[in-house]
Amino acid sequence: MGDFDNTKRAIGVGKLDDSARKDMFNKFVSAGGEVVKEKQPQREEDKKNRPEPKVRTSTVSRGNDEGRSGSRGGNQNKSDSNPSKSQIDSKAQYEKEISSFSARFAVKLKCWLARVTPFGTSDLTPKFMHDFSIRAKQALIELQYSGNELLANQQYSPQLSKALDRINPLLVELLAMGQKLYNGPELTDITDPIMVAPESPVAIERVKGPIYALFKRMYILYPYQETLKKSFVQAYDELQKLEGKPSLIYANKKRKVTQEIDTLFEGFFDRLYLVVLRGENKNIPLISRYMENLLGINPEDRPGQRKSGENVPGGKPLETKEDKNEETKEEDKKEEEVTLSKEQAYGLRLMQMYSIPKLRKKFDPKNEFAHIPDSDKALLALFYFYEFDDEYSFVMTTKKIDIKPGSVNGVKVDYRQKMLDIYEGTRTIIDQFRIYNDIIRELDKHKANPGANYIEASKKLTGIEQKRTGQSRTVRMAIKEFSLKSRDSLLVLIKDMKGKKEIVANMNDVLTLDSMESRKRLNKKPVKQCIMESYCYLMALYDRIETGDLFGGLVELTPEQMKSSFGVELNTTAEANDSELANLEKDALEPKASKLEEDLDSVDSSDSSLSSEKNDSSDDPLDDDIIPTGDPF
Repeated sequence: MGDFDNTKRAIGVGKLDDSARKDMFNKFVSAGGEVVKEKQPQREEDKKNRPEPKVRTSTVSRGNDEGRSGSRGGNQNKSDSNPSKSQIDSKAQYEKEISSFSARFAVKLKCWLARVTPFGTSDLTPKFMHDFSIRAKQALIELQYSGNELLANQQYSPQLSKALDRINPLLVELLAMGQKLYNGPELTDITDPIMVAPESPVAIERVKGPIYALFKRMYILYPYQETLKKSFVQAYDELQKLEGKPSLIYANKKRKVTQEIDTLFEGFFDRLYLVVLRGENKNIPLISRYMENLLGINPEDRPGQRKSGENVPGGKPLETKEDKNEETKEEDKKEEEVTLSKEQAYGLRLMQMYSIPKLRKKFDPKNEFAHIPDSDKALLALFYFYEFDDEYSFVMTTKKIDIKPGSVNGVKVDYRQKMLDIYEGTRTIIDQFRIYNDIIRELDKHKANPGANYIEASKKLTGIEQKRTGQSRTVRMAIKEFSLKSRDSLLVLIKDMKGKKEIVANMNDVLTLDSMESRKRLNKKPVKQCIMESYCYLMALYDRIETGDLFGGLVELTPEQMKSSFGVELNTTAEANDSELANLEKDALEPKASKLEEDLDSVDSSDSSLSSEKNDSSDDPLDDDIIPTGDPF
């Protein structure tokens, strides 16, 4: 209060009138002055009379502390969970984006333009599958062959690896990964459907697994294409230094392997990527974390893990000759331990009734296949198929066997029509072998006149031989598929004859064929025996193509297989054929009746020799009285 009074007194406010006071006030305000109120000083009496503040003597409970800390922790957890929620939301948004209508439309359009699938369905087109089974398979085989030549060479591979390690350890690692692109069982699963039905599209779900596995290995190598080429080129340069052969040989090999790498990554990688997109029905970017997670790619799967001097990741150490000898001995022991069932044994004896010259005379009277060697697996499989078609297939088609419809899980099944449908598929076998025969003729023609350019001739020869290998397998696969389906259909009849006896109504009747078919060896035999012998023959044929001497990547039997299967030395086959063909011509001049009697006698003798075999399987469909007395079983 005193400060204001002194200010008023100094200014002389008491002597000013109202207008002067107002003018002075306006000047103060315009100069930045403010109107304030004077603080009233606290009186000492008020201070004395003010009550003292109460001091809390009780402590805060621990539960409250925990509650407060818990609430603080809850707030922290909420703040921590916000990023995870945002990540989940972003993933859901990304998933929605790549599987939207526009994304799926784009995938269908790209697959249709690339001729991988039709626009309306996800089935792979026959053109794409045929292209893959020929060109892509050839490229994969070439990479495996080159990798084996460089890394599995007992004499030069260790020195070769050391030389490449001095340049970069990655080179050896890429060689091994390129070699392992080929996987036989996977390729079989991919190419089998189109080989069985060449004109039919292939359901993507049927080949999805092996295609994804192949695409994963190619995806890992995709950024290293040029380095992969450099690895093979550098490896062949080092191999040339070690072997000392002419450079032209290695130049051809380098050119071949680099071409096949381009075929895989420039010709098929993009189309396999489209297969993955169509299989997932999502427009997934090629280079993305989503694609890597889908394929299951881990950091250790990528190149760059190997150090100099280390063994190839996933590879095996070099084997010594002693190890190889031990392995061959173990394999020989395993082969000796393999025992055949009585059905297989009897089926094999039925197949061995005719030698190769007899099969040629019977099924190739015009010598259309004379240029194909006796050891050719596709030719032998075809002859055995013809033998079944000639002697046993009537079991599937004749109306003299009374086959009643049955039911499976309440669904009516026409077993006769089912077998007729299977038999109708035999046309594919003949068509595929005609293609194979044309390839053999092309190969013989090229060998007779290879041309002046050695490199081009060698390249063409390799291509034709690879075509022959693929087509040989196609023929055998078609025969195997037919024999499997036919065998299974006959097995249903055999089990019924042993059990309910509802399907085959005249199983005990003797089957008498017409005059045109009276020469068949099953003529005048009980129906149940005709079905049983047909089943045994099909079983033996299937087993020989699946795991026996007619199986494998080689198109011809080895000399050991020829000797074990036919008792013929491969180098004396021609002489044996000439002598046996001469005997056949002599036999052809004899009366047919006597020849038929001899055949029947030989069959009866083989049957009686087999009758002593013991039946050990109580669950075998051949038990009880399925086979009549005197049958081989």
